This record gives sequence, structure tokens and C-alpha cells, in this order.
Amino acid sequence: MKIVRMRKRKGFTMVELMVVIIIIAILGLAVMPSLVGSSEKAKYSRAWNDLNAISNAFTAFYGRVGNLPSINGTTLTDTSVSGTITDLSGASLNAKDLLQSFLGTPLENLKDPWGNPYQIMSSWNPSTGKGHIIIYVTGGTTAASFGKDSSGKDISVNARPDPYNNNQPMAKLVINVM
Repeated sequence: MKIVRMRKRKGFTMVELMVVIIIIAILGLAVMPSLVGSSEKAKYSRAWNDLNAISNAFTAFYGRVGNLPSINGTTLTDTSVSGTITDLSGASLNAKDLLQSFLGTPLENLKDPWGNPYQIMSSWNPSTGKGHIIIYVTGGTTAASFGKDSSGKDISVNARPDPYNNNQPMAKLVINVM
């Protein structure tokens, strides 16, 4: 009778390695679509969070001063907010510095996830304390309507639609005082 000795194997066979690689590839392909879409969805989420933060900064500004700053131009940049204002305690403040303190970042750093400055539409008149301010994300043709102003004119802007939120226009009404 002949005794057959089994050799001890070291490592895996080529077939075993190929099976494992194929399984990992299939799992990777199954997960990829959800990972690719999540980065774009995160951009829209960040833009909404920024719009809320900007709106809250203007609201805090209004609470501290009892008025809002003059807005120059149509983009929210370091030159769009200017002037010296007097707060409710009588202190004289730089409007841009105060708004930036509520935002926690310089206005020149404030850009949407696509690299553009946030847009602003303003009819605010600091001397009368009346008008409206809307902030929005550029890059779309979806109309965002916020009612009418004191003269009966529609308040609306064309903003980027959010495909993850029923194509809602990415715009926020900060204030509307008639």
C-alpha cells in the first residue's frame, strides 16, 4: 500500500484570488452610483445651509441695529455692504464688519458650492427702514416668487433649482417690510 502525502499549501490559488477580486469589483460597482450622487447632493445641502446662515446673519444684524445695511450691486461680496451705522445703543459700527461678525467669515470668502458669489436682490432703504432683501443661488431659470412689494410689483428672482428638493428654487427672502 502506497502512502500519499499531501503537500502543505502556502497562499491561495490563482482561481481563488480571481473569485475574490470579482466579488469585490461587483460590490464596488453596486456602491458607486450612491457615492457619485452624494457629492452633488452635498453641494445643494451646503448651499441651503449657507442661505440660512446668511439670512440669520441679516436677522441678527437687524436685531442689533434695528435696520439693515445699504446693499450695492447684485452679488454678496466684500464691496456690496458698506457704510457706518449706529446700533440701538448708539454705538457707531462698520456695517460690513458687523455683518461679517454674524456670518463668521469675510464676505469675499462667501461663495456657493459651484464657486460663484451668492446673489442678492435688494430694494432696502435704510433711511425709511422699508424694502426687501432676497439672497439666492445663481445658475437657473426657476422663478422664486415672494409676493409683492409696497408698490404692488412682484418680488421674484430666477434661481438655481434644487433637483433633490422637488426643483425648488434656491432662494430665501431675508426681509420684506412695506
